Amino acid sequence: RNTPFAFIYNKITMSRYNTNESSNDCHENKKAFQVIKINEAFSEVLQQSAMKMAEFTQQVDDNNKIPNFGIKAAELIRDALENFDNQIEEPLKEWTLVIKKKQELETMLDTSLNCIFLKQLSILRELSIVHFKSASTNEDIPEDFAFFTADSFYVREAEDSVMPGSYWSYSTERVNLHNTIREISNRRKQLISEKIQHAEHQANAFQYLQMQQAQIQAIQQQQYGGSPGSWNVGLAYRPPDSNLNVSMGYQQGKTNIQVSMVPDEQAGLLGPNGFTSGVGPANLGVSLNLNF
Repeated sequence: RNTPFAFIYNKITMSRYNTNESSNDCHENKKAFQVIKINEAFSEVLQQSAMKMAEFTQQVDDNNKIPNFGIKAAELIRDALENFDNQIEEPLKEWTLVIKKKQELETMLDTSLNCIFLKQLSILRELSIVHFKSASTNEDIPEDFAFFTADSFYVREAEDSVMPGSYWSYSTERVNLHNTIREISNRRKQLISEKIQHAEHQANAFQYLQMQQAQIQAIQQQQYGGSPGSWNVGLAYRPPDSNLNVSMGYQQGKTNIQVSMVPDEQAGLLGPNGFTSGVGPANLGVSLNLNF
């Protein structure tokens, strides 16, 4: 009805509706602003944590072990969550969005730190192999003890690298380490065995040559030294007034002739003819060796 009272009623109703709508818009704007602050806090904390993790990554990329990495990883996550929580107003901490953001932040940091943990295990593996090789080179240390020493070092360092209360594990990497050490040990045993066999072959060959040489000497002795009619003859002649010296020898079936130019150092004492005119007919010298 178009009455003055109806007009006034409609005016009041529209005024209430506009007031409620304005209040809803204000509430939505405030909520959107709070969501933006939550996301900004999340990004800031994540960036700060990434800078700290970059230092860890650089250290393991340089093949350097991070001491007490497990405790340091737990402290990084704890500080990040506390920093994020401090930037959120108290009424908003029970929001589902805030809870999800905290879970997402913890998951992202845990995943990144776990990658660094795996790199740390690779470094520990190499260090353990060095420990095993160093201990096994000492002949006084049993190989089982060298294996135990390397494994104990790996377990001790890996335990220090596991973040407390996490799902991190090094069991698979430890099995791989055992297999690698056993392979190194088997190769070393095979190499030592080959060296021993080679030495035995050399010793057998040397012994065989010694036996052959002894047999040859026995045959030669029997043929030339012990049998009758075996002669060793040596002749030498120097023409008078010359430095020419001719010598011939026959020994054990071999003939040797030597011609040399050697001055006679005694010529000034013995005269121009020296010994050539003083010994035997035809100036010949004779040497006789008899073997019995």
